[in-house]
Amino acid sequence: MRGVRRVALGMALSFFILSLGLVYWQVAQADTLLENPANKRLILMENRVTRGGIFDRNGEIIAQTKTTNGKKARVYAKDAEMFEPLLGYSSVTLGSSGIEGSSADWLLGVKNATPTQAIQQLFALPRNGDDVVLTLDSRLQSLAYNALKGKLGAAVAIDPRTGEVLALVSQPSFSPTTLEETWKTINEQTGSPLRNHAFSLFPPGSVMKVVTSAALFRSGINTTDLYESKGSAVINGQTITEQNGKAFGWVNYNMALADSCNAYFATFGVQAGDKTFLSTTKGFGFGQKIPFEFNVPTSSITNAAKPKLPATLSTNLLAASAFGQGEVLVSPFHMALVAAGIANHGVIMTPHLIERVLDPTQTIAFEQKPQPWLNALNKEEADKITSAMVSSVNDGTAAPGAIPGVQVAAKTGSAEHPGEGKTHAWFIAFAPAEAPRIAVAVLVENGGTGGGAAAPIARQIMQEALSQKVGDK
Repeated sequence: MRGVRRVALGMALSFFILSLGLVYWQVAQADTLLENPANKRLILMENRVTRGGIFDRNGEIIAQTKTTNGKKARVYAKDAEMFEPLLGYSSVTLGSSGIEGSSADWLLGVKNATPTQAIQQLFALPRNGDDVVLTLDSRLQSLAYNALKGKLGAAVAIDPRTGEVLALVSQPSFSPTTLEETWKTINEQTGSPLRNHAFSLFPPGSVMKVVTSAALFRSGINTTDLYESKGSAVINGQTITEQNGKAFGWVNYNMALADSCNAYFATFGVQAGDKTFLSTTKGFGFGQKIPFEFNVPTSSITNAAKPKLPATLSTNLLAASAFGQGEVLVSPFHMALVAAGIANHGVIMTPHLIERVLDPTQTIAFEQKPQPWLNALNKEEADKITSAMVSSVNDGTAAPGAIPGVQVAAKTGSAEHPGEGKTHAWFIAFAPAEAPRIAVAVLVENGGTGGGAAAPIARQIMQEALSQKVGDK
């Protein structure tokens, strides 16, 4: 009898644990399961659900579902390639990705379902999903896409006042219309079209100097003092060289940022100390998860500690990190946020891509409200960096990013990397410098110099955004 009781008790306990597991996954983790791209339940639901449309901020159709002779088909804008891989896809055979995958719960009317949608879902009745309106502007997206076409890289534009993502381009891309037929070719294509280069990690090179700038200010270094640039400097046995070995002569902070003097930032970065440098990078979001609708890899300072920040840095690694080399890795998306934070007086707003969601009656089911993410700088620090970035455009390496009649603040970068080819070309900027309405980051992989390869693309994006008043309500 004792053995029977033990078996019965064991079975009862097993059923209890199984019940808890079912409750956990079916109730507590229901949304997580639905949002998982590997879960094909949402895709299969489309047999009886008309997937909602995806629109840009001005109502331009990016994707919609059309029914012809009783058959539903996902139809994309003729130029939808410019939105990939961000837009993504939804396929029974291939699964889902991008916006089509991450917003499937809205598009199929599952998330925060209206009473009508809930009843239709309960009885497996045909129903319509919700429409998703993005913060992207198709005009800006198109311009950025065409400016970057034929190159490897990314371009990101953000409204620094709100965190709205106005454009996000990754090259190369692909057409979602013929995805299943061309899947094998896309996977074999050079440059990885399915990988979003805007979210990928790269060494930042000299664009990192805007972050290091804050560390110099906070360490008490007098940035008006002059430093003699001789073309190279030796720090703890490590030789820091300028691009092409150029000697800039006597420079202060503004001049050093404008001319992109590596030795200046390495020397004073070491003087500021690793604790100040690391706390400053943390304030800009390094080692932290970026709150966004998509998973953006965390930017890091060292290989050993990534994605978290290390507790300390050696002198040599600190010197290299201070001008964006060493082991520092950051995404173009994150560098756009860094530029936006400086533009917004030191406050980095939480980035977002979904502006609002409309239910089948076109009633607003969700609307994003701007909110701060990080206080990276105080206003005085932001103003000092802005002033130096203005000098970089007016008298320095960022001159190719200048716009007639508009004061631009910018910084170039040419990042060395372990692979073959020329340096990665970076350019971050915002405009107008005195009242910024757009912040951008452009990366051209193996593009050479930031001023030569990336700046012209950023200039076109900013010029278009300002002329069209993109972002204004």
